[in-house]
Amino acid sequence: MKKNECNVVRDLMPLVLDRVASEESREIVETHIASCEECRKQYDAMKADLPEETRAEYEEEQKQFTDALKAVKKKKLRRRIRLIALAALACMAAVLIGLFAYDALFWKMTVPVDNQYYSLSLCKTTSGLYVITADASQLDFDTMTVSEDAFVDGRDIMYVRFMATPIHTPASAGSGIKKSDVMTMESSMEYPADEIRQGTPGNYITIWKKGDPVPAASEEMERYYALEKAYKQWFSALPQNEDGMVVLEDEFFAWQDRLDEARNAVPEWSQN
Repeated sequence: MKKNECNVVRDLMPLVLDRVASEESREIVETHIASCEECRKQYDAMKADLPEETRAEYEEEQKQFTDALKAVKKKKLRRRIRLIALAALACMAAVLIGLFAYDALFWKMTVPVDNQYYSLSLCKTTSGLYVITADASQLDFDTMTVSEDAFVDGRDIMYVRFMATPIHTPASAGSGIKKSDVMTMESSMEYPADEIRQGTPGNYITIWKKGDPVPAASEEMERYYALEKAYKQWFSALPQNEDGMVVLEDEFFAWQDRLDEARNAVPEWSQN
């Protein structure tokens, strides 16, 4: 292949030197002799045999052609770089769009869960703590609880609901608790709101409204919250190291075991 290429270039050399070759042929010769030592020597020898005046005209013309060829190559190179850069930007944009779409569809909990798949209830401890408990036994995907307050005709309305991702992902490890407290409220007023609704303003179930009795919490729930309060007081008194971090003691883990045991004993949160 190399020998055939040299033969073709050597056949074109006289035409190039006589300035009758096409620009494509001249480009072929120039490109080839730039990398082929043997053909370049032969080309230079043929050029040396030209009359001085003809050679001067040829070299001037050849300089103009070479400059034009370099300009064309630079233009092609810049165009290639632009195309590569545009392709890279397009790929990056596609990746970012994919990441944003994945985040929006699989991670961000922006869709209210239909009321038929869970239920909320309200009770009150003797210490005045209002507790909203959820039964999400029918759900097998991760959720989060959100609440919002709205004033309707001068009445304070509290909305509490479960949110999930647009494409539900299976419940993560450790999220198997289907009955639990989702909100606790310490209120100095007699009631936490005029009405508590499960769901959204456009689709809700009233779980309690002012004037209705508030069910009393079970003794087990009372015991759990009393234990939780004692734990918080104990934890806040723990010493800190030089970095301001709490120094955990062996008793910390004992507290966790006691809290877990007390929580599991609450009938409102029983998993059975």
